[in-house]
This record gives sequence, C-alpha cells and structure tokens, in this order.
Amino acid sequence: MIVEPRDVCPGEGPEKVARALAQFSVDEVQGDAAFDEGYRALEAFFGPKGEIERREVLAAWLAGEFADPGAPISATYHMLLARSVDDDGRLAGARDCFVTLDRAARRCVVLLSHALVLPDFRRTGLGALLRAAPVALARRALRDAGLGEGRSPGQASAGGEQAEASAGGEAQASAAGAEILLAAEMEAVDPDDRDTAVRLFAYGRAGFAAIPPAVLPYAQPDFRDTAALGVTPVPVPLVAVVRQVGAEERADISRAGAASFLRHYQAVHAREVPAGDLVPIRERALAGLAALEGERVPLLRIPRGPAEIAGLAPLLRSAVMPLFPPAWRGKAPLDAPERELARLLAAWSPA
Repeated sequence: MIVEPRDVCPGEGPEKVARALAQFSVDEVQGDAAFDEGYRALEAFFGPKGEIERREVLAAWLAGEFADPGAPISATYHMLLARSVDDDGRLAGARDCFVTLDRAARRCVVLLSHALVLPDFRRTGLGALLRAAPVALARRALRDAGLGEGRSPGQASAGGEQAEASAGGEAQASAAGAEILLAAEMEAVDPDDRDTAVRLFAYGRAGFAAIPPAVLPYAQPDFRDTAALGVTPVPVPLVAVVRQVGAEERADISRAGAASFLRHYQAVHAREVPAGDLVPIRERALAGLAALEGERVPLLRIPRGPAEIAGLAPLLRSAVMPLFPPAWRGKAPLDAPERELARLLAAWSPA
C-alpha cells in the first residue's frame, strides 16, 4: 500500500478514508501486464476526449527511456493501480503521474496526469486515496536525492517565508524542508457539464487551490501525432491547481512556485512533443506571471461543494477562454460571464 494516512487532507473525510484504506490496496505498477491493464482503463475514459498520451509514449516513460537524471528538472513516470481487497483483487481505479525534481530549488512537483475510479467503486473514498498517494512518491524521490522528505503538515515557518521574500522564492524550502507541490490540469467549469464542477469540489476538499488563470494562463500541448495526421497542433487551455503539501492553508504561493507549474510540466512535455509546440504556451503563461507585482501569487480557494458554487465564477469557461487565442478555445460558443454564472447557479440549485 503506497498511501500514507498522514498525506490525506482532513477535508477528504477521515472516516470515509479509513474505510477506503481497509477496502482497497494502492500499489505501483510493475511489469507490462499491469501497465497494459491500467492503460486500457485510463484510455477507455480519457482517450475519447483526447486527454491521454499515446500508449507507446507512456510505456517508454515507464521503461525509463526518457529519463535524464542530470537534467535541471528530472522526471520519472509512475502508474498506480487500486484493487478491491474483498473482491479477488479486481481493478477498482488507476492513477498516473510524473514525479519531477528540481534539486537546486529543493522542489518536487508531482504532475497528476489522470485519475479514474471505476463505476462500481465510486463514492467509496477511493478517489481520496488516489489524490493523496502521489505524496508518498514525492517523499521517496526527495529521500533518494538526499533532500529529506518534504514538509510535514503545518511546517511553514516564518523564517522560511522571510528568506523566500529576500531570495527569490527558493530559500523557503531550505528553511522549512524541501517543498512538495501536487499539480493538476483541470478543465474550466462548464455549467452544462456537472463533472467539471464535481472534480473541482473534490480537489478543493483535498487541499488544492487554483492559480488565477489571468496570472498563469496555462495550456496543455496537443498530444496527437499531428505530423502523421497532417494537422496544426492546437493547445488545450486548462486551469492550474496546486496543493502545497504541508502548507495547504496558505492563501498564496511564491512566484517561483507558480512558475514551477509550467516549468515542470514542460520539462516532461519537451520529451514528448516538438519543442516549437511549447513556445506559444510558455510565452503566454509566463507573460501573465510577469505582469504580476510582488513575489507572492494570491491563490483562488476552490469551493468544497455545491453550497459554495458561486466561488467557481473565476474558473468558468467564459472567464478562462478569453485569455487564449480563439483557435485554442474549442468549438463551443462562449456565453457572457454573468449569464454563464446564472446558468451554473440554476444547474446546482435545489430542486
């Protein structure tokens, strides 16, 4: 079992998590058969949306073919499978992620790629385990690099914050333990797709907050084999959400920490897609960050449930998509922000 109870945020519901820990095992994939099983499950759900890399790319990552331990930001790929311990080990869910490490900055960023709870096992607490399990992978990477194992909950020291303000953002990790960030790319909220709100609620309860899209207008590269298809790459605008492990209650993040969302994702993407595809994504995202004054980036609190639904207004499609070129926005028309918010509130109002 790779999940450590200390790594699960209290907002996930301790009793539900305890039941899930007794009901499921969560272990790292070893071998081709387990990888094939996990990839088939993930591809069946995310493939039709164009939101998963090709099998051969992820298999190469898992085999270490893209590893470059000497790179400024090293990266390794991991897949976790969850199985029901009371049902002959039947597959219950899967999670894959990249563990990226910037040794100089003493910062480990886990890029949360895909998480899937199969239909028979939803509302069991398994999702909470899949959101927390990558923290153990980050701690292991830090230990292997001789950097300790990251902050413990509540270990953000005043001395560290003062040092960060005076040293461009990297000294906090040294003063208060190496920094662990969990990073996830999330869809903007669509009032006509309840799942876009449900996923954000879950991540809000798990200690995540959103980097304001206007500050970091982030997009994922086009993972299709665009050369073979003969099409122009089209980036996918997404919302950047982060969990500052051990400092989940902070209402802001360092400028360096916010920039690391883009830098660490692109360190992985650079091994998968043409370098030229990443340039417009990087330029747009970092221009937003450069326009911000000060060394701290205010974060957007993600609502924990329907009672706080109005708090999703800054993450609506109508708020996010205008930050990107029209060609990146998809075919769905954009409503006016006030009308879209009214639709969202109506969609979630009690019957």
